[in-house]
Amino acid sequence: MKKVILLFSLVVVLAGFYAGRIMDERVKSLLQTLKLSENDAQNQIFSNISGPTFYFPNISALKSITVGDRAAMVEVIGNYVKDFTANENFKKRYNDYRESQKPSPPEKPKSMEELKNEQRESMKQSLEEMKTAKKDATSDMKSIYDESIKMLEEQLKQIDDPNNTMFSPEMDKYMQTAYQQQMEQYNQQVAEWEKEYPANNPNLIIKTCLNSFLEQSKEVDFSAQTATDKNRTVFVKQEYERKNYLWKLCFRAGKETTESARKFAQGWFKQL
Repeated sequence: MKKVILLFSLVVVLAGFYAGRIMDERVKSLLQTLKLSENDAQNQIFSNISGPTFYFPNISALKSITVGDRAAMVEVIGNYVKDFTANENFKKRYNDYRESQKPSPPEKPKSMEELKNEQRESMKQSLEEMKTAKKDATSDMKSIYDESIKMLEEQLKQIDDPNNTMFSPEMDKYMQTAYQQQMEQYNQQVAEWEKEYPANNPNLIIKTCLNSFLEQSKEVDFSAQTATDKNRTVFVKQEYERKNYLWKLCFRAGKETTESARKFAQGWFKQL
């Protein structure tokens, strides 16, 4: 009895091993057909899921795959994508992408005293540069420099004028109030971001992508008529010609291939 159980276990392990190898070989063959490295393929997969978008590189190369094999190839591709999204590499990409989507906090405003000091120093520097430039100026230009120097000196005096409302305590209060409002808005954005991109859990963006695919591919008219216009295939019905990329991609792939993809997506969606 023990020998039978051991033999059965060995068959199961070997079957899984060979099935995995067959899938690996089919994926490698597909990547070669599409002229894609595995890294490029994974970059595109992540880009599509995080978008979500449904761009398929070098799609014309898929014509070499016979129509009868395309539905089976969908499952091979689907399992490859599914396995990729389950590994640590994908999770790391997700966390990096998540951080890139995090709202930026508002810049804390400087006090009016700080701004006053900065403007004063900037004007002093401009004034010194103007006086230096005047020394090398031609006689007919010196009067112009004198006017500019006089104007800067007046502006410099106005900075410390107690009646100057630009740097008043009221302005300080106004700036702080505006900053608090910005912070409240920022905190709301962060809460929405944390909900949309949970830490270390890419399942939500995967579900969003799958749902988007299922919605866009559910009403493809595979009997739609096409015509040739200037060496380009177009839909006779203008409504179909205005359809998006994925709808047209599903149409070209055919009903059997699209239904296979939808079935896989529905099953994966339920598992998440």
